[in-house]
Amino acid sequence: MGELNQSEASPWALIAPALVLLAAILLLSVPLRLFQGVVPTPILPLAVVFLYGLYDPRSLPAPVVFAGGLLHDLLYGGPIGPWASVYLLGLVLISGQRTYFAGRVRDVVWAGFWVVLLVSMIVLWAEMSLLTGAWLPILPAAGQFAVTGLLYPLCAYAFFALRARAGVREEWQV
Repeated sequence: MGELNQSEASPWALIAPALVLLAAILLLSVPLRLFQGVVPTPILPLAVVFLYGLYDPRSLPAPVVFAGGLLHDLLYGGPIGPWASVYLLGLVLISGQRTYFAGRVRDVVWAGFWVVLLVSMIVLWAEMSLLTGAWLPILPAAGQFAVTGLLYPLCAYAFFALRARAGVREEWQV
């Protein structure tokens, strides 16, 4: 897939993935009340991890994803570890299926994101339930799952626009 040659990459292109992940984590950690709290906050960092893990895995390595997850845990104010493990899980899931998704139409990739998102949300819900010592309500997690999945196309559009600005040409754009 359209990976950037490290030798011809600008400094911006080399740090952009980590900065995009950081921006997504900061945005998720800001106490936004979308539509007066009716719409749950989407998990944008998972979309960032998915997209970079699929299209350019070398640009967002596991230690950066782990550090981003730990930062999210610290900003969230909850236990340390759940977000880091969920982001790493998302990276592992997409990395294992990268050859399958190569050259697939965007709807197939979107369905793949839904699967990674579902597994990640179940794991996050289970981890948080175990850490709090009680079963957490599933409805808020389901709402966050739905909003995140529905916003994936917008995230993908922004991802490809950012990569085009950095000079990366995807194989399907050639």
